Amino acid sequence: MSIFKQIFKISHIFIVLLCLVQAGEGKDKMETTREHKYTNKLASENSPYLLSHAHNPVDWYQWGEEALQKARELDRPIFLSIGYAACHWCHVMERESFENEAVAAILNENYISIKVDREQRPDLDNIYMAFTTALTGHGGWPMSVFLTPDLKPFYAGTYFPPEDAYGRPGFGTLITEIARAYQENKAKIIASSDKIFSQLNARLNRSRDESALDRAMLGTAANGLMRNFDHTYGGFGGAPKFPHSMELSLFLRHYLRTGETSYFEAARTALVNMARGGIYDHLGGGFARYAVDEKWLVPHFEKMLYDNALLVETYAEAYQLTGDEFYRKVVRETLDFILREMTDRTGGFYSALDADSEGEEGKFYVWTKNEIEAVLGADAPDFMRFFNVSNEGNFEGKNILNITAESARIRTAVDTVEFDKKIAAGKEKLLAERARRVRPLTDDKILTSWNGLALAAFCKGYQITGEKKYLEAALKNAAFVTGELLDGDALTHAYRGGKSSPGRFLEDYAYYIKGLLDLYESDPSENNHRWLEFADRLAAKVLELFVDDDGVFYLRPAGREDLIVRPRDENDGAVPAPGSVMVYNLLKLDRLTESKSYAASAEKALKALSGQLKSYPTSMTSALFALDYLLNDKIEIVVVGKGELRHRMLDEIYKKFIPNKVVAVSRDGGNAQPLFEGRTAAGDGVMVYICRNSVCKLPVSTVAELKKSLKEI
Repeated sequence: MSIFKQIFKISHIFIVLLCLVQAGEGKDKMETTREHKYTNKLASENSPYLLSHAHNPVDWYQWGEEALQKARELDRPIFLSIGYAACHWCHVMERESFENEAVAAILNENYISIKVDREQRPDLDNIYMAFTTALTGHGGWPMSVFLTPDLKPFYAGTYFPPEDAYGRPGFGTLITEIARAYQENKAKIIASSDKIFSQLNARLNRSRDESALDRAMLGTAANGLMRNFDHTYGGFGGAPKFPHSMELSLFLRHYLRTGETSYFEAARTALVNMARGGIYDHLGGGFARYAVDEKWLVPHFEKMLYDNALLVETYAEAYQLTGDEFYRKVVRETLDFILREMTDRTGGFYSALDADSEGEEGKFYVWTKNEIEAVLGADAPDFMRFFNVSNEGNFEGKNILNITAESARIRTAVDTVEFDKKIAAGKEKLLAERARRVRPLTDDKILTSWNGLALAAFCKGYQITGEKKYLEAALKNAAFVTGELLDGDALTHAYRGGKSSPGRFLEDYAYYIKGLLDLYESDPSENNHRWLEFADRLAAKVLELFVDDDGVFYLRPAGREDLIVRPRDENDGAVPAPGSVMVYNLLKLDRLTESKSYAASAEKALKALSGQLKSYPTSMTSALFALDYLLNDKIEIVVVGKGELRHRMLDEIYKKFIPNKVVAVSRDGGNAQPLFEGRTAAGDGVMVYICRNSVCKLPVSTVAELKKSLKEI
């Protein structure tokens, strides 16, 4: 039996948990005033997650040349621990093991211990998660990986309990046995790691057969997703249940393209039940990361920026498709939540809010019946009936506010206008009372990539509501990123407290270019072309840094010596695959700039993905959006003119769900962009030019004519 198998046998049962709740137990993430018994090298870091481990007795290193050189010099294995600030079980493992002096002594004597924030280093997370999943059949955080000094993994798991129990070794036993095995049988472990790495590398970089790019792939994906759809409560699969906003957007597109109403009904069921359930914050707006039950009632209470940004776009699309005010209300409340609780004074958007406060999960968000009665007085009974509040509660003796079909009947049985006013007033009072509670901690790290998703969300919010505060937030964010996170034409990855974190990551470019293109279509000012020009410059940088000769997108530039492989990821996860988003960006840039190199690069990239799209379409929704754009009708809408009429024209355009469109706006058509060539408006008039696949209709100059033309798209 190989050493690898011996080690694997030591702990053949793993507790694998998706960790999506930031713990802190009341601990300030920037503790600087209290005396500490231990301080390690993480104290100089800028990540809230790394700083939370700065006073462990473990001699933590950050990932970098110092740690890697030390491992080589001392010929010690590396213990690599990867997590993030919103990961509850990451902090449980910290309390149980990394704050334990006996465990720390074993690590300090036998390993070089490296702590990584996965949000700061998604490339490392991608590489070692692939190994962990291949070894254990599962993935999740905290991720615990054991490496040779040349960075090759030989053992991995996720959360390990502190003590031996139920035939499973505790973390202390595990690190002791692995250290002994490495000392006594190092040659075999290194040989095993070489073999594992060779197999992993071959798997990650295997050539993929190409297939014809076919519209049928879109229907195949929609049908495959529908087979796993919960038609009772909405969403995919059972508990725990995640929003899957991109898949719901695919359903909306499939319905629009085919007229198959079952896909619209599926999307509607999910969107309505999520917004009525406890996963949605009925007082403050915004969605929690996921629900632990199939009914969307009990959330893991943390809130992530990327989830809320992606959901805003899907709800906005549902509004454009239906005109139903319900969806627009969710968009407003979610964006208002981000503005109120996740926006820095610089204009950047924070990464996450914790689930815990005062050491209890959800304490900030839940209510007893008596607490609500004390705040609302005589208005409490109607409020509590509407939001299903009871003495016994629905979460550990307390109440998560939620709306059911019975709630709707209660509302319609009375004067709905007055009832809605009473409910709104009650929500305001309870929100004000909640603000007096001890708040969950905020991961105030600003990630360029997630800010790009939020930028797009605020643009979509402005388009469907006309509320200028959303446009102002988008413009301020773009100014912040331009000023603080741009180094020449290169984007940096993260920012916190005046300090940016270096690194070139495809996700930053892909997501932020997407946001810039949406901002270009939303900004009514005369210099809105600067956002298109910025996106154009960044796209050129992407093609320089992240693409190989076969059209494959990689997450990092070539030549990174601290990476054992060059990572790539074509499958969507919690966020869309960056390469797929970039393909979509290139197709839009092709229409807006008429740079044929963009279209050629996009088609080449999709051909490189075609084999996977044929075999695994349900895991590649964002690539399917790009394929849809490539193969189906492309709409160009050019608006020339000024004044109130132009705003009314744009409102009509924004009201309609047109997935594969670009919108260009100019005061007089004098813009140098190709789409404005020969297109003008006389005097104070406005002209709108609509083209499908480069074939143009006659321009229209009135709102009535525009409405008629839009119906024909």
